[in-house]
Amino acid sequence: MPQIGVLLACLLFLITGGRLHAQAIQITDLSEAQWKEVLPKADSFREVPNQPYLEGIDVDGKVAGWVVLSTDVVSIKGYSGKPLVTLVGLDPAGVISGAKIIHHSEPIILLGIPEEKLTDFVNFYINKRADAQITVGTADADSLGVAAVSGATVTVLAENSTILDTARSLGAAMGILELQTTLPGAFVESEQDWSFATMKRKGVFGRLRVSEKQMAISDSDDAFVDLLYTIADAPQIGRPLLGEGTYAHLIGQLKQGEHLIVILGNGSGSFKGSGFVRGGVFDRVHLRQKLLTCMFADTDYTNLTSLVAPDAPEFKEGAVFISRGAEIDPGRPFDLVFLGSFYDKKSAFSREFHSFSSSHRLPKSIYRIEGPDPDSLIWRSAWASRKFDLAVLSIVLIGVLGIFIQRSWLTGSVKRLKQIQIAVLLTSFSVLGLLLSAQPSITQILTLIGSIVGEWDGKLFLSEPILFVSWIFIAIVLFIWGRGVFCGWICPFGSLSELLSHLGKWLKLPQFELPEKWHLRLRYLRYLIFAGLVPAFIYSPELGEKLAEIEPFKTTFLLIPWQRSWGFFSYWLILMILSLFWFRPFCRYLCPLGAALALPSFFRISAPRRRKFCTSCSICADICEPKAIRPDGKIDPMECLNCMHCEANYYADEICPPLIGLKKLEAGPDDSERRKRLEDYKKRT
Repeated sequence: MPQIGVLLACLLFLITGGRLHAQAIQITDLSEAQWKEVLPKADSFREVPNQPYLEGIDVDGKVAGWVVLSTDVVSIKGYSGKPLVTLVGLDPAGVISGAKIIHHSEPIILLGIPEEKLTDFVNFYINKRADAQITVGTADADSLGVAAVSGATVTVLAENSTILDTARSLGAAMGILELQTTLPGAFVESEQDWSFATMKRKGVFGRLRVSEKQMAISDSDDAFVDLLYTIADAPQIGRPLLGEGTYAHLIGQLKQGEHLIVILGNGSGSFKGSGFVRGGVFDRVHLRQKLLTCMFADTDYTNLTSLVAPDAPEFKEGAVFISRGAEIDPGRPFDLVFLGSFYDKKSAFSREFHSFSSSHRLPKSIYRIEGPDPDSLIWRSAWASRKFDLAVLSIVLIGVLGIFIQRSWLTGSVKRLKQIQIAVLLTSFSVLGLLLSAQPSITQILTLIGSIVGEWDGKLFLSEPILFVSWIFIAIVLFIWGRGVFCGWICPFGSLSELLSHLGKWLKLPQFELPEKWHLRLRYLRYLIFAGLVPAFIYSPELGEKLAEIEPFKTTFLLIPWQRSWGFFSYWLILMILSLFWFRPFCRYLCPLGAALALPSFFRISAPRRRKFCTSCSICADICEPKAIRPDGKIDPMECLNCMHCEANYYADEICPPLIGLKKLEAGPDDSERRKRLEDYKKRT
């Protein structure tokens, strides 16, 4: 299909050429009224030099507490793959004085669940101690429980961690809470040195690249600095980078909590800085981990003129630092911060500064944490809280899988096929849709594309276990039988639409169908919708999420339809009414999810059985409600919903003309002429 080819080409260009953009919010961008909202006892505020928080002062001139923006402290992503930017206040007693979400990109809140529900959730933390154990859902005797927001489990799990981790980090920095202990773990040591190529392949290095254009020096995209950095304590890393002698000397100087930090740089600028003097502090680069900041002094510095590893490329400059003054935890992500400057020509000594940072975490092949990884707690909690739902979902999916494996038995009886199909549709709608809210959406595919184009985060997809398992199932059956297993049997909304169609026929309502020429044209509309959603989401995830509301899934299964705005409710109601008179109107012409799944369905490896006679028979085409059977008798895999009715006809000797003819021949006299005619007939059919 040339139209599909054009769409695929456009999508490939958009995916490879797009970029995600985000503008960071600074705490100084907010108003004093917002600061007071989370720290009510403060009468005024003052900035603390070189710190990301503000200090609040009461009417008596005493410290009333502090306010900090979560994104300056923690890096916790919600379901959208972006953080919930939250302003948090903490008083001198270690109590959370207030919390307020400044910005978020959560789709279920943007266009579904009222914002007030998330606000009420956040307000629960006010006047709670920052070191209190607060869990989402039912709590045990040692913790407090906060009720989850139905339909936004991942969002509130992320916000729970955001508020608590932010407040705890702030309290630790102020000395009113115990400092976070280093995660128990150890460097994985190997006797054999790694090559430079091996280090890069295994993710040893973080990278921070700043172009001259970003520095506002010129319009060039050439690198001002292009830095590789890592913690080089492990011998298989330190020896080939520094040399055995230098590595042994420096590793012997390390005290508890100190590490070797290697930075390698290229570009027109320098990460060491032109103003660095002996005995001074490197002001161009430093490490940051939550609220901990590690500056580098001359006494912590060793120059690297070249690397020992034989396959190592040349670098313009290099250095190895000892991280002193802050116990950087090698088991957690840490940031390299670069502060670049250049003369702005406003005066003889006036300079303009630009700060850039990059986050990195050592791979497990270098540093292994003992015990659970805190960064995985959100998705682990999500899985633990939905064990029963996962069991129910698995039973349904395995049942449908069994039906398709035994499809020859199922299609052996037209009546049996119809009964089982109705039962599965009812189960998909009521159990998967209403009970479990297990409705996959185009938003998950858009999020996957966004992760590929931007920053990949596998934990994002693990954070919603019901949808994760559903998508694993979809991926398996998609390439075996095509999209029809999901679209025709499992999709909760598709099941509802088809059940309404059956109801309309039972009520003897008139059934509508588009003329063939319009059907053939309009069936490409869903591909155009999908093709439009991809660049919209890449340009702005918020815009993409809003446009994805063309899917009525959220209105149907996550919210109460008539409690939404009149536009969403009217759209939903029209689709429901149309489904009584028209077979699956949304699925066949508008559904972007169906379009996305239809593309790989073209390569399915198991299709319904067909005979040579099917090219001249229209019995199956007449009963094919999705109109997936072409005039030449072949089945279009991108339109087929795997209803199996054509396969049931394939085995029905009272419906299929070849079988009817075969039955008549077999009933004739047993002679050589009949046998010859029978053999010829089988070849022709």
